[in-house]
Amino acid sequence: MENIWRSAVIRLLRESYDRIRPGRLPGLGHIRDATQWRRYLKAQYGRYWKVHFAKKTRSAWRSVKYLGRYLKRPPVAASQRRHYSGGAVVHHYYDHRTQQHRQQKLTQEEMIGRYISHIPARHFKMVRYYGFLSNRKRGTLLPKVYEALKMEEKKKPEKPGFAALMKGFLGVDPYKCILCGDRLRFAGAQAGHHATELLSERLNGMAKKRWLQTELMDQCA
Repeated sequence: MENIWRSAVIRLLRESYDRIRPGRLPGLGHIRDATQWRRYLKAQYGRYWKVHFAKKTRSAWRSVKYLGRYLKRPPVAASQRRHYSGGAVVHHYYDHRTQQHRQQKLTQEEMIGRYISHIPARHFKMVRYYGFLSNRKRGTLLPKVYEALKMEEKKKPEKPGFAALMKGFLGVDPYKCILCGDRLRFAGAQAGHHATELLSERLNGMAKKRWLQTELMDQCA
């Protein structure tokens, strides 16, 4: 698969010499004609390529919908922009420090500069937690921090099982018998049987049990 993909890319670049004009690109000024371009691509084809193929998504609509949000929606909603004329931008925002709504006036360059400040530099390693909160050390250092501050360590809440989730979401208790309403108890598992067959066997067993109980009561009477 990698060889096929690599050959297709090299073929596309070789045929697109007039459109790409590689001599104008940075680092490729030594390429002056199509012959040198083909020679350069041949050398690149012989190198080791590391190609990552993402897993095929089940539904393309989810990917289109996810990307469409970023293509359709602007960085700042139009409802937050109050005024824009003469190179100045007046926008409305919520200040979390004072917990009040405010207005701010910025130039176009200042607004763009604030957007760019959120883009990390190339090869910049993003760190979310560090110190005793890092993933590698929080298991050993965080209890010591609680002990030093004389704080009670918070315990993680237990995750609900599938039965509690099913009962809360669908309103159906999977451990409740649909025939008698009693609590089910796991007795064993049978592979290869359809649910209708198991239900039919259960109904026959209950009918036989009622018949035996009725006959026993008649004998006692």
